[in-house]
Amino acid sequence: MFYDTKKELLDLIKRQGSLSLDQAVRHTKLGKTALRGHILQLERDGYVTHETVRSGPGRPSMRYQLTKKGDRLFPSYESALIKGLIEFLKSRDDEETLKLFFEGFWNERFVKAKRRMNEASDNDPELRLKALAQMLEEEGFMPELKLDKKDKQLTVKECNCPFGEVIKETRLPCKLEAMFYRKLLNEQTRRTAHIAEGDSSCTYDIPMNEGWTIKGPS
Repeated sequence: MFYDTKKELLDLIKRQGSLSLDQAVRHTKLGKTALRGHILQLERDGYVTHETVRSGPGRPSMRYQLTKKGDRLFPSYESALIKGLIEFLKSRDDEETLKLFFEGFWNERFVKAKRRMNEASDNDPELRLKALAQMLEEEGFMPELKLDKKDKQLTVKECNCPFGEVIKETRLPCKLEAMFYRKLLNEQTRRTAHIAEGDSSCTYDIPMNEGWTIKGPS
């Protein structure tokens, strides 16, 4: 996905926690202009963010950090750990605890999604959906949302499943994800494609509510 300079920059930021342009120059031996271009592209793509730091007299400096999206580019053992936990609970016939855990997790996602959508707008569906898409992107779903005003339908396409290892052990996340959209947007939501069944995405067709509003707080 990333080659040469961009990968080197991402690795440097990961190792150091944050990186200034001057530090990048010292580590890569490349010029500021070239490096600034690579960093700006990484920032535009959502992998890097920056903060302004003042440390004494003179101009403040920019320090670059990985976003959640950038952090996900690096290996993680979380999926294997959670998969092992699921296997352990199942081996002890404790699937009720497993069910309660996932239901609690998805309920927290539902509350977070409602809050972010409500903060974006009270009555503008496109702004509310943009907030939802951003949340899904942060979670690793690689979402594509298409709002068809003529047919009054929203299509949500999740091009990646961040729970792939978990789903090998239990389909609870699949069931709860469908319920998430039904509760958040419309009870008539239908899943028309499913990664766990061999499709390239999980896709949900969602009829929009009367007046083009989306469910607010219950």
